[in-house]
Amino acid sequence: MDLQAIIDHLREWPPIVVYLLLFAGAFIEYIVPPVPGDTFVVGGAVLVSAFGWHFAPVLAVVTGGAVLGAWLDFVIGKWLVKSGRLDKFGPKGRRAIDGIVAQMKRRGAAYLAVNRFLPGIRAFFFVAAGIAGLSTAKVLFWSGLSALAWNGLLVGLGYALGANLPALEGFLVQYSVVVWIVIGVVIVFFVGRMIWKARRAKTEDDPST
Repeated sequence: MDLQAIIDHLREWPPIVVYLLLFAGAFIEYIVPPVPGDTFVVGGAVLVSAFGWHFAPVLAVVTGGAVLGAWLDFVIGKWLVKSGRLDKFGPKGRRAIDGIVAQMKRRGAAYLAVNRFLPGIRAFFFVAAGIAGLSTAKVLFWSGLSALAWNGLLVGLGYALGANLPALEGFLVQYSVVVWIVIGVVIVFFVGRMIWKARRAKTEDDPST
């Protein structure tokens, strides 16, 4: 369903139902990452700018949905540790998990602060935070701050552009493409680095090679 269709449906329903849908859209994205939660946020922005809805309630419900979804991902991460599910991974899997945990313990606040600006992989930051054992207060604070900043940007952008849906959709598409390119480059860099370190360690252990 495109953005125009979503807006048309939202305008037909009572405000309380719309608020619940905006909340659910922002929440479900953290549980089912392919769900385009930002589309619901932009839909709310159009309701604010083009149809006179109040800014604060729209921003509050989409931010609240995002925080609740992030918290649930965090709980899932903690459950993976307590249930022993992670112990079933082999040596390579455990090393990868240990590396993620080490990164989260060192730079967890920074990762959680930018999570909302990274579509498609937001949920994984909070699962990793749960695995790393970060505090609940820290996770809620940074998830709330990040969601408030990103949703405020989208709602503000929607307010500035009004009902110019092609421009709003174009922004989301272009932004997502840029972010995925950056993520791809980062992944290639770290994978290449890991391979290089593994080969270097093998060479040092076996001088004859």
